[in-house]
Amino acid sequence: MAGRLGRAALLAIFAAGGALGAAASPSAFDLAGRYTFSFRNGDVSGAHYRTTDELVIVARDRTHAVLDIQLNFFNGHECSLTGEAVLEGSALVHRETDSLLPGEPPCTFRLWRDRGRLRWDDGDNSCKTYCGARGSFMDGGMAWSSRRPLSRAERARFLGDASQNRP
Repeated sequence: MAGRLGRAALLAIFAAGGALGAAASPSAFDLAGRYTFSFRNGDVSGAHYRTTDELVIVARDRTHAVLDIQLNFFNGHECSLTGEAVLEGSALVHRETDSLLPGEPPCTFRLWRDRGRLRWDDGDNSCKTYCGARGSFMDGGMAWSSRRPLSRAERARFLGDASQNRP
């Protein structure tokens, strides 16, 4: 009888620990990694080729990360953004203070996990200066399953490059 009670108590402790882990506060480390999506692309001449979209997120600590996103669109147009992001709720947010276009809002780029996808958006196309004519950061995403960890050397190199490019 004592053995059954002991096991029951132990199971209750593990269950409580699992519940605590499930409700743990979000972290930039939760989103860190390399995400890729390859697809058939083309141009106005009728040529077809493969391109790969890539997003790299490297956490500096629990609430800060560096991101680099490169997206490809029809006819060779691209979106490219590199910068610092801060955890706001469960999303990483890259927020610029000044606009690159007069009269336009500054770029605000958000990344978050939505079930089986890593999603991103820039609100009302606020980061359009980082995109070609056919490109946009609006309502984008990649499969969560495309996420791959970065090696320690890749992470160090990425953070080193980001530190050199700071204003």
